Amino acid sequence: MHKALRIAEILDQISCHTDLGTLPSLASTCRTFEGPALDALWRNLPSLVPLVNCIPTHLWGFSCRGELILRRPIDTKAWATFRKYASRVHSITQSGDPSPIIEHIRIIMLSYPYPSSTMFPNLRRLVWNSDQTDLVIEFLRMAFVPSLVSLDLRITSISPALMSILSTIGTTCPNLTYFLPQVVDPTLNCEIAPFPTQAICQLHRLSALTVCELEDPGMVHVTQLQSLKTLWLYVGPSFLRRMGLPPQSLVLEHLELLGFQAIRLNHMTYFLRSLRTVRSKHITAVFSSNEFGQQSDSMSGFCATLLERCDFGPLRLLRNLTHFDVETACIISISDDELNELVKAWPKLKIFRLGCYCDPASTVLPTFHGLINVLRLCPELVSLSLVIDTTKLDGIDLKSPGNGIRNNVLQELVLGNSPISSPLDVALVLSSLLPNLPEVNLAFWISGPLDALSDKPWAMEQWKLVNRLLGGFRIVRRRSWGR
Repeated sequence: MHKALRIAEILDQISCHTDLGTLPSLASTCRTFEGPALDALWRNLPSLVPLVNCIPTHLWGFSCRGELILRRPIDTKAWATFRKYASRVHSITQSGDPSPIIEHIRIIMLSYPYPSSTMFPNLRRLVWNSDQTDLVIEFLRMAFVPSLVSLDLRITSISPALMSILSTIGTTCPNLTYFLPQVVDPTLNCEIAPFPTQAICQLHRLSALTVCELEDPGMVHVTQLQSLKTLWLYVGPSFLRRMGLPPQSLVLEHLELLGFQAIRLNHMTYFLRSLRTVRSKHITAVFSSNEFGQQSDSMSGFCATLLERCDFGPLRLLRNLTHFDVETACIISISDDELNELVKAWPKLKIFRLGCYCDPASTVLPTFHGLINVLRLCPELVSLSLVIDTTKLDGIDLKSPGNGIRNNVLQELVLGNSPISSPLDVALVLSSLLPNLPEVNLAFWISGPLDALSDKPWAMEQWKLVNRLLGGFRIVRRRSWGR
């Protein structure tokens, strides 16, 4: 054997770059390769099935009532094999339907004759993106170990046992840096909130946190975490009712991303009023309602509160903001002047998304003047989503609509269901302001929230014509440059 193959790092690299299907063969070639190859094979499990397969099949059977049972106890030899592989696992991701193996897993976990912390001593990441989380409590109890640093847990239903084990995460997994409990049904948030709150109050290394709702002690703890860089919050009515903290009592100073999810815009506004300041480079707001007509919240109130709270008094403190997302299916009203006030403090914005839907009958919309101001004040924009009234061309010179203002780096433009009457005029303005724009993004019309609008066929034809004209103008420009 070559001397190089006696170097552990080289063996590890060979194993890491070997196809998964070949690793069992590599492990069986010789003792030198067995350890590194098995480490690579078992490091990242795509499901719990390989663990179930460690138990000999002849031990499984069914009772007279059709229940899965062990015909005989799992012996020491079988446990030795199980532990040989389980100790090598660094991450587990369960995305498929776990129903066929849930009973197997529960029996294995309950039969384990050693201390629970020894089953997965090196587990660092657990992702459970399947249903029936409440039926795998025994597995979660074994997987919540001190080495765990990332936990992504989908919660579709609750049980007393699940809520109890959630409350232990702070002590069983003290080194967590990523904690992402996903509560699918927002109506469960109120019941669940006390349990993750207790856990989070005991976690001091969190870097990323996604949480349904927190009680006041949890919110206070989160604001004191200097390690926290990403925070996602679901802001619902029960969260707002339960908050007993005085207005402007919380400070979020170290974030890189602050994300909100709510059904109504005013829920986010009310929550922002409980904060004194927020320092975050990226702010994202996601509305979970898909019914356009039920929301008539004014964007100006939200923006005013945002400007007061988010690093926002004085405005110059927000000059490093690079992302502002309000991904929404609600109605947003904002005038040219309000839009100008919103963005003028953020010259480094690269992504600015302010919705894709409007109700022309009841919504105040910016015009091309507002769009021109956004491009002037935020010259580094590469992605823009904004609904504007393209029919209002007063004061717009089609030969030079921006009076020299243009953005050469913007690659994505979403205009949603912006009112349109002349595709040619729209294309002329956009071609001048955004000479390198490939096309207006129409994805929201095809598979997004605009798909159900009654005027979709007519509107799509108008915007497709805009894109054809933009393509033609680009060809003409290239030909003129070639001369």
